[in-house]
Amino acid sequence: MPIVYAAPALPAEIPVFNQLHSIITLTSWDGSVFNLTDPSRGLALVNKDVEGLSMPDYTEWTQSSPSVPGQWFHGAVANARKVYLPIAVFADKATRVWFARELSFWKAMHPEKYCKLTFTNPVDGTSRSLWIRFKGQASPTYSTDPFARAWAVYGLDFVADQPFWVGSTVSKFWPAGGESMDFYGGPAKATPFHIGNATTLGTARISNPGTEDAWPVWTVIGDSTSAELGVDGSFVGVPFAVPEGKALVVDADPTVQTATMYDYTPAVAETGAAEVFANPVDRTEDLGAADFAQVPAGESQLLSISMVGDGGVRAEIVPKYRRAYA
Repeated sequence: MPIVYAAPALPAEIPVFNQLHSIITLTSWDGSVFNLTDPSRGLALVNKDVEGLSMPDYTEWTQSSPSVPGQWFHGAVANARKVYLPIAVFADKATRVWFARELSFWKAMHPEKYCKLTFTNPVDGTSRSLWIRFKGQASPTYSTDPFARAWAVYGLDFVADQPFWVGSTVSKFWPAGGESMDFYGGPAKATPFHIGNATTLGTARISNPGTEDAWPVWTVIGDSTSAELGVDGSFVGVPFAVPEGKALVVDADPTVQTATMYDYTPAVAETGAAEVFANPVDRTEDLGAADFAQVPAGESQLLSISMVGDGGVRAEIVPKYRRAYA
């Protein structure tokens, strides 16, 4: 008796939904901006094998013993991040237009200068950026004359020496004797300083929305005779005066760790003038006890700030993320 196989049931209709698309841009060292997700501009990512948007690779430090099962974990650090971008440069049957796009794009590919790769999340509109250097072109071979086709696809290798994606700067300002407030630096939102005396800002807090701890940049705006700046009990001492009209910027990043005094002019909302830092003077050697500390990832992290005098203190961090999104 022959066996008859029935046709498989048709799948249910796929629901229609509002599909969103991410935006990826590449900003050259010379300021040129290439939208890699807008094919109408004749330069776009090829949707295949893009690398660098997800987690970085890590190097672990472990220890083991022949007499004890397993191992001891001592820590891990993120390695430099590999980024691979397959990019098509093309024009609609117009060789001269294609060649002009080629010239503009390849000028940005410099092995000793950084480009900024930016990923914009289509769901919440937030952006994260990664600073990358050009490393080379994978398999630079041509099967046809690109001038004749006005079309070429390149597999481009980059490296992010600093492997984490970064978000928008988080900035908070505490006037002496006043309440904390967000500080965005733009002239329309600049904050007037509140007059006060010796102030211990014991409730000062800042949020770090990133997935990694972040090194703060402190700004003491005079008039102040001394200050202490830190995170949850770890302090950097400023045992010298920051006069009126001056500002001291202390960068806690271990690759920088400097204290610089500037002539300071605050932003003026009425005229739209931005704040100005001028005539830098190195005061790093004049710092007191310097126990630099990071702001832990998470909401509402406790800071340790005190100052004597008037003016105020600003803390800024740049959130770092392991991924371009989520």
